Amino acid sequence: MRLGLLLVALTACASGRPQRATRVDREQRVVADSEARTRWFATLYSLQQELATADLRRIEVLRPLQMMLCIPAEGSLSRVGEVAQARMSHTGIERAPTRLRRTLESEAALARWIETSASAAGDASQNDVLVALEETLRVVRTTPSGTAPTPLTATSAAPPPEPRCEPGAIEGTQGADGPAVLAQLVRVLRRSAAQAMIFERAVALANELRSLYPGVSAGAPPAVAAELRAADRALDGIRARATMFLHESSRTERWALALLSPEGEAAQEEAPRAAPETIDDH
Repeated sequence: MRLGLLLVALTACASGRPQRATRVDREQRVVADSEARTRWFATLYSLQQELATADLRRIEVLRPLQMMLCIPAEGSLSRVGEVAQARMSHTGIERAPTRLRRTLESEAALARWIETSASAAGDASQNDVLVALEETLRVVRTTPSGTAPTPLTATSAAPPPEPRCEPGAIEGTQGADGPAVLAQLVRVLRRSAAQAMIFERAVALANELRSLYPGVSAGAPPAVAAELRAADRALDGIRARATMFLHESSRTERWALALLSPEGEAAQEEAPRAAPETIDDH
């Protein structure tokens, strides 16, 4: 009788023991039984790596401008805009009609990063692709004599000294002058546009992986099938997060365009990008 109760107890403990997490759950590479499945998992892994630092990268888009304006990190986007405009107008900086242009070079830089990050050779630096995209996007200002691109900021240049922000000072009364604020706004515009491009591509890749899932999962051996089931679950979260980040990056891009443009000009800017249409789940 005691032996029977012991066996029942051991069986209950075993059934309640959490299953070992898959490699996909641990966000590690999966080498499958075929080249096609391995490539599929490699693309999934590149998306996981890309989104792992997305929150930090989004903060870094606006944080330099907030520090430049002596605004706390929790300051709202509208407050940052108010202070930035005040600093520019205080030093006689005129806003100008502004356009942001994609180039073939920027699309190629993004494609190269995706290809590299999904390969077995290793991952390219996320910052490298951001810098490449930022440098190949063009901000064009309309002037009385026509249009002219703004000069690119040298990424290797030493950062400007941090402005002095005395405790208790009123926001906007200290910090950088108008020209420095204008230059940083252009950088925010480029960086948010680059982020939007990356997240836009992430949504598209997640949708592509989803469409390939039925064929990739058909006939998979048990070990690979477990990884595929985990990947199926992970894709839902990847799509949702990438879509959210895309909308936030596009909103920041539109905000920067509005600050750089005179009243009434922002509405004439190119329509913001939207997330690619999602594919119905299987």
